[in-house]
Amino acid sequence: MNPLDLISAAPWKRAVFTTYALSLSFFEAVLLDALLRGGGRNALILADPEGVRAGLSEEGARRVGRDYEIEPVACGNHGVFHAKVGALFAEDDAHLLVGSGNLTFAGWGGNLELVEHLHPSFAADAFDDAAGFFDQLAHSGQAITTAGQACEATAASLRRSAHGHDRPGNIHLLHSLDGAIAEQLALYAEELGGATRMTAVSPYYDLRAEGLEALAKLLALDRADLHAHPAGTVRGNGSNAWPFEGGARWKAVNAADAFGHDDRLLHAKSIELVCRKGRLVLSGSANVTHAGLFGRNVEAGVLRIQRGSKSYWVTTNGTPPARLAIDEINEAGTSLPPVGILSASLEGETIRGRALAPRLAGQAEAFLRTPRASHALGRVQIAADGTFLLPAPGIEFESWENGRLILGLEQDGKRWEGFVSIAAALELIRRTGSIAPRLMAMLAGTETPTDVAAILAWFREDPSRMPASLTIGGGSEADRSEAAGGLVTLADLKAASMSDHAGGFAARGEASSVWRHAMALIRAAFTQSRGPWGGGGETDDDDDEDEKDREKRARSEEAANQRSLQLFDELLAAMLSPEAKGRNALMALSLSHFLADRIRPAPAKVQLWLDKVLPQVGTLDGPESDLAVASILLHHAADRRDENAIRARRYFLRRGIDPASLSAAPAVIPAFMALLGPEIDLDDFLARMLAARTMGEQISTYIAAGEGRGPRKGFDSLAASQFWPQLERALGDPPSFGKLILLDSFRPSCPRCNMRLPLASGEDLRLRGLTTCCGRILLNRDC
Repeated sequence: MNPLDLISAAPWKRAVFTTYALSLSFFEAVLLDALLRGGGRNALILADPEGVRAGLSEEGARRVGRDYEIEPVACGNHGVFHAKVGALFAEDDAHLLVGSGNLTFAGWGGNLELVEHLHPSFAADAFDDAAGFFDQLAHSGQAITTAGQACEATAASLRRSAHGHDRPGNIHLLHSLDGAIAEQLALYAEELGGATRMTAVSPYYDLRAEGLEALAKLLALDRADLHAHPAGTVRGNGSNAWPFEGGARWKAVNAADAFGHDDRLLHAKSIELVCRKGRLVLSGSANVTHAGLFGRNVEAGVLRIQRGSKSYWVTTNGTPPARLAIDEINEAGTSLPPVGILSASLEGETIRGRALAPRLAGQAEAFLRTPRASHALGRVQIAADGTFLLPAPGIEFESWENGRLILGLEQDGKRWEGFVSIAAALELIRRTGSIAPRLMAMLAGTETPTDVAAILAWFREDPSRMPASLTIGGGSEADRSEAAGGLVTLADLKAASMSDHAGGFAARGEASSVWRHAMALIRAAFTQSRGPWGGGGETDDDDDEDEKDREKRARSEEAANQRSLQLFDELLAAMLSPEAKGRNALMALSLSHFLADRIRPAPAKVQLWLDKVLPQVGTLDGPESDLAVASILLHHAADRRDENAIRARRYFLRRGIDPASLSAAPAVIPAFMALLGPEIDLDDFLARMLAARTMGEQISTYIAAGEGRGPRKGFDSLAASQFWPQLERALGDPPSFGKLILLDSFRPSCPRCNMRLPLASGEDLRLRGLTTCCGRILLNRDC
């Protein structure tokens, strides 16, 4: 089957690819697109520094670090990370692709390549071997990478997928981290009685056949057949299409049945060994070179062991390729790369990273490059192992709009560069799947009416997804601690650790700090005022639309807006249910203003939202505090009844909030102001509220005066009540004062006789703070 068919065949939860050469434009346009169309997410590329270096120059690739992740893998001893492995994981399934093709247009179709497609049902041994490969990538001194945790998690997933399957032992994955590929191949040949014939297919050889000579010696063979592809081979600097100076022991053949009928340039690598007791076929990344077969490079290939087989490749005479000028550079020749490679991750306002190849330590100048601009980040201290921490305030929000970020370090005229992974974006993709692009559009401020409707539908499907479930949203302190698992503030969420990052392979359901930070960003996005859709003007796209198209788009947007309003009404009921205990109130308020700002529904609809939401707000913690204060002030100011300033003051006092600590900020609620009170002056109303005194405050002042703890003033509303003669007399008569009944909160019955108060008396006590029973005056301080 075509490997692309497999990529798009299932909603892969995780996808890991290893490669030497790399084309980000290919990966984004072909593989990533296929993954997303199939419902997949969470892609990781492990690439040689040379591949990363090529990707850094591709200006058209914008999704790296956000929609997928790249981690460089550097090798010592002048070797390269050359393995080509793809691992695809579904909920309860896994597949492996092991072959010769790099993540490039040529590697996935332009060249003649070879790929093995493995499944645990028939190749559990190979899955065990692949798990060992990724484990050793994390720990081997031969490979240097910051993706150790991602490699370990991949290894664990491979082992789980193979659990319970038979191990027939006929298919294995060989890799050079276990030892030289050639030496492992020779051991298997010995088990089959020794090799009697070797046929090699490779686009590259050593100029003097060093690798071929060493392999033939291991196998005790004095000759070998080499496939000379009739259509030619892929060529490049530092490679040789044939062992041109390797002597006459190597015969040019055409393995027509296996390879010869394809007219694409050869890049496939395979070795067939005919043995006395069977046949071995190795296919993968290793060229027939000393670097590929004897361990300098990191290679991987699938070995098929066919015990007792009498079939083998049928060959005919071939013509070796002509020697070209490009072949004159020996593969063993090396040159220093012009740009070093680093790995970096943006976590909140901090970049964590490591310079991988070549080594770097000491002081360096840091800069950040986006598709639109460059930023100087100042000097950074690089540790002896190449690791560093770099403050990067404000960069995260810029990354949502601009796409990829490239971090650079400069020291003594040398430069290191690497892609910056945005931890919050990768975590959103990992955990939210298909809705992630819409959430990231929210963060970038480029959301559409359809995006908002989809996000609200996603929240409505499972209200526990709401960011309010992970942050402070109202209710009592005990309620909030129970819901959030401890106090979490926005500042806390900006500190994410590398251990949580793990290349996006954290355990399912794990409340990592990166995830909490990502959801805090989503929550904060809903507090931003962006204005009605379209900003009131035409866009460049409008010029390309005819009247019919514009009308169609307008109808579609209106339908999405109406769908959003319907969904929000349903969601609001769930968010404000008694079981939520007010935890979601502030998030509900943010959503109310966001929808009012974007859609501008009828004022009565918005007023109804506030009537439901504001009574449930318990505290003013979190990113919505300014929005909440302004909304509460506007809600009361728009109430034209008498004593609206007193009611507003009572609202704050009952929540333990000092009104003197508040400030009016109408700019944070432009939609509420435009719809509910365009003529209202919030600063003036705040001043009135500060000057007002609730009946409860006046009662407390009166009690203090009666106890000799305060002046006999500040209770004008009491003095205007029908009970003032008795109250005034009690101020100078301790026995009368002692007969007053003071309540800290309303209760419907008399605490002296325990009889239920008449309805009118009960309402007077609840609303006005005063009533009588048993010949005594009852005062409600919570009024």
